[in-house]
Amino acid sequence: MSAESTAALVTGAVDQVLTRGDRNCTDPSCARHAGTTECPPITVSRSPGSVLGEAVAEAWHAAGGSRLDIPAGVVAALALWPQKSPGAAAADTIAAYIAAQPPRVLVRGLADSANYYYGLRPDLWTTARPLFDWTREDLHDTHLAGVRAVALAALRHGVLRHTGDTDPAERSRIDLISWVITSLRHHHSRRSLGEYHTPPDISDLLAAVLTADSGAGGHRRRGEWALEPAAGTGGLFRSAAQELRRGGEDPAERGWVMLELDPLAAAGAAVNALVWELGPRAFVGCGDVLAQPDLAEETLAQARDMARHRDDVKKLIGFAIATHTTDQLLDALMASR
Repeated sequence: MSAESTAALVTGAVDQVLTRGDRNCTDPSCARHAGTTECPPITVSRSPGSVLGEAVAEAWHAAGGSRLDIPAGVVAALALWPQKSPGAAAADTIAAYIAAQPPRVLVRGLADSANYYYGLRPDLWTTARPLFDWTREDLHDTHLAGVRAVALAALRHGVLRHTGDTDPAERSRIDLISWVITSLRHHHSRRSLGEYHTPPDISDLLAAVLTADSGAGGHRRRGEWALEPAAGTGGLFRSAAQELRRGGEDPAERGWVMLELDPLAAAGAAVNALVWELGPRAFVGCGDVLAQPDLAEETLAQARDMARHRDDVKKLIGFAIATHTTDQLLDALMASR
């Protein structure tokens, strides 16, 4: 990121913090003045991934939408929603709140849900951006209606029940992003099984082989790395992580590198790495492994650079806010004399 971009980011963050208490806001996407607390309950069921994906695709196309990034991004942002509870106990209450918000407030909330993870994993957040860049657009009414329709469909079919649990094993039971992207791409056939989706049973079988006993020690050593050069949205690693958990091992003790050519699928893998809690050594690179033989190494190096840049930006923001506050106090003291 250039020095100008960094400066703009810092300035924007400082302005946001310092104007947070402004009661004269007229922003139609501001939850403080345009949102609602009148949240009637909605009927929620924990549907299979294929059913949820098909419901999202039908809702989006019924609203007149044609893009893939917006509906897939809506589900991804809901999957990332930071509020989690044991057994997803709060899922239905949160679903009712989200469903009641006006479209522009809803879009802002979805963007905030995704942006929450910049401070945690800037590399995964950057790879996931193809799913969320639309939140920065001035969406027209058709897209806003589609966002609302997709959110309602996903919420009613239990996206938060699937991904709203504090237990990562519960959040890793299915690959929702894969089901959604596949259903959107194949909506015309009204089937959710297409050539881009690896059936979960196959992923589970492959994962069992990958995590099987090896050598005299009985198990693969903790700390090993796994590389998937055609990862899609990460279904194979989801199965592998679940297999490790069943064996009493934390997947975060391993290293996971997912490489994928399709930017939308790679973005989905980045979201899934966070939802499934694959740990601090889970990385996603987007590119052609045949044309870029060093893509894995480049992905790791880029992640390190982004983490350093995030730390630098945080320091700059803290310093800028502190300086601005000090200036305000000094001005007030001088004025009172």
